Amino acid sequence: MRLTVRRVVLVAVGIYCLLTFYTAYILLSRNWKGDVDKISPRGKENLPNEEELINRRSQQKGGEDEWNPWGEEFEKNRIKTVAPKKKEVSWDWNKDLDFGKKFNKKKNSTTDEFEIEVWGKAAIGLYLWEFILGGTLEEKMGGIWTYGFKKIYKLKFKFRTGPGVIPSKAPHDTRNLILVLNGREQSKIEFATIWLDYLPSFPNLQNVAVFLLGNEQCDNDWIKPYLKKNGGMVDLLFVVYDSKWVDDETVFQWPLGVATYRKFPKRDKDDFPVNSIRPYLCNFVGTVYPNSSRQTLMGVINKHDLEKECFIKAREEWSPDESPETRQQYVKALLQSDLTLSPVGQNTECYRIYEACEYGSIPVIEDKMTPGTCGNNDKYDNAPLRLLKYHKPPFIFVKDWSELPTVLEEYRMLSPQDKVVRRRKVLEWCNKFKGKMKDRFLRIINQKFFPKKS
Repeated sequence: MRLTVRRVVLVAVGIYCLLTFYTAYILLSRNWKGDVDKISPRGKENLPNEEELINRRSQQKGGEDEWNPWGEEFEKNRIKTVAPKKKEVSWDWNKDLDFGKKFNKKKNSTTDEFEIEVWGKAAIGLYLWEFILGGTLEEKMGGIWTYGFKKIYKLKFKFRTGPGVIPSKAPHDTRNLILVLNGREQSKIEFATIWLDYLPSFPNLQNVAVFLLGNEQCDNDWIKPYLKKNGGMVDLLFVVYDSKWVDDETVFQWPLGVATYRKFPKRDKDDFPVNSIRPYLCNFVGTVYPNSSRQTLMGVINKHDLEKECFIKAREEWSPDESPETRQQYVKALLQSDLTLSPVGQNTECYRIYEACEYGSIPVIEDKMTPGTCGNNDKYDNAPLRLLKYHKPPFIFVKDWSELPTVLEEYRMLSPQDKVVRRRKVLEWCNKFKGKMKDRFLRIINQKFFPKKS
């Protein structure tokens, strides 16, 4: 057999391919075996979940490739390394959030501007940011962390939230901080204290305010040691519910707001049916607890056959989650009802009051104190709902649900035009209330964080 050049080339190529495939097989086999050895015999049960991965990454120490949930745009050292000649960081790259010139100090400006970090670890932070301050948000890394910027007068707020917002990755050059925490139950308190215990690790920290979703019985003693007047680092405390601590000096009452954790939607001001006739006289969508006034309410509804006029959807067990369908149904009930019935739950103040207000459905509120330590003090004597009552809302208050038939009968007698007038009053009050909360918040922060030098 003659040995041609063509045959020699084919043999050489064949040998090369065999060696390549064999080498690849050896490497893949080793890697596969190594991965198998790392997995527990129990299988996936011992594999880390998303939270564990975040915590592990937060503990990693490395160089330029270290994972940072705050985003590269917040790493001043990295920015200086990449562009050492630039003195300012431009935010023009993100047009959606409009971070352009207004977040950079003007040259030769004699006006002092103050940067304030807002770290949201409770859903009331979103109510503060989106509904009160009118801020916008953008997600990063699939929602592991979310951020926003807003400049109001001399104050430049940077809001950060999400599961990736952890103490060890927070900007350590922070000077002014607003920390939003949840203190409703023991598991939330334990998480909140981790943040508060970490505050001394920030060497430049000068001013700290805490927004606290307090316990519904106003049992918030756990946070006392962290207040500055008790030797802690927290200068100001904004607390939800009628706490007796409120003195308007270092402790301030804050509204509960809407259930942002359930993704309650913001109302579109430009496309809202204010003048339309609503098909339902009232609505109640909620959980009916055993031996509660909600059972009394359902008894009144059944006795007077109110389901013919009102949208009623009661359930026996509370659920923290909403599906898109149930959320849409609830919002539709608010939009299509003249009145929203608001019985007390664990506290008189509930999300339903603010949500009804947002959509022009007048809250009918059971004006009754719930068990616990909430209530009046030497300064305020109109509990429950002291903060709301102070601003004189156009709501309907009842002491007992036996009054409901009379309330509904009076409302039936109103003309469609009169109902629209009342609806407008509720919407206007709601907008003004949020505006007042915004002004009050900004005034307190300005006065307490940045007092004028005499």
